[in-house]
Amino acid sequence: MEIFIVKSGYKFFGRLRRLFKGIGNVCWAAWQRNTMNHLIIHRDKLVNNPFSLILPLLCGPVKGKLRCPPELTILLMHNYQYLTKMELCFRYVGIENHVVLRPQVKGLWRHTIKLEMIYTYLKSGACKTDYILYCDSDDAMLRDDPEKAIRYLEEENCDLLVSCTKFTGRGYEYLPRAKAWADKIAKEQGYPGWYLNAGVFVGRRPFLLEFLEIALAHSRDFYNHAKISSSENIGMVSEWHSAFPEGCSSDQIIFRYLYPRFYPRMKIDYTQRLALK
Repeated sequence: MEIFIVKSGYKFFGRLRRLFKGIGNVCWAAWQRNTMNHLIIHRDKLVNNPFSLILPLLCGPVKGKLRCPPELTILLMHNYQYLTKMELCFRYVGIENHVVLRPQVKGLWRHTIKLEMIYTYLKSGACKTDYILYCDSDDAMLRDDPEKAIRYLEEENCDLLVSCTKFTGRGYEYLPRAKAWADKIAKEQGYPGWYLNAGVFVGRRPFLLEFLEIALAHSRDFYNHAKISSSENIGMVSEWHSAFPEGCSSDQIIFRYLYPRFYPRMKIDYTQRLALK
């Protein structure tokens, strides 16, 4: 009986803590809304609040006012049976013309499926636009004119602009040279401690095809596409195969590995205008 009461108490205070944390995040968003300079919100602590509250709070000023420019394709990818948060956001702000890629997955999920799906779609010729904006489907929201993604890309004078994060996991511990190089570039730009985040990116279609073809060469089925989602598994593959990250299933690891090779055609959006992560 005492154990039950203790466990119930932990659950109650845990829920209470999450409630107050959520209220704090919503209050912060309300306070910052008019000064936010981010095209996309990709921060879990905001997007994972009650959607009926956070969507009008962050996107209310542009309700029904946004359109996708004709030279841009907005890409999402998921196989959920429901409308994702980004899709609901599109409906709210008035964007109807976007593309959803739906993978048919057998066996373990691999994050590189995203790269395969985008590459196949672009290679098929179905995409006719000059620019591609990719966004994660269920943990991101568009809150401003998507044309700005093209403007940011052109202002950075590059062919692929990728969002950034403070998170260093997903393989950087096994890519010391790539991390040292990324640290050097970030410091030179005045943004030490920021790294590539593959959840949101905008690129020119020909370059994206070129980049993805090389990226996919690193995700070949050396180990039956072992699901790499932890440092332990990443470490195992890096020990098995000296050419790591070949054979890994993380798109973010591969993006980070190839970043030095493609810079400055590929750049990180250190200013977070593209996405707040």
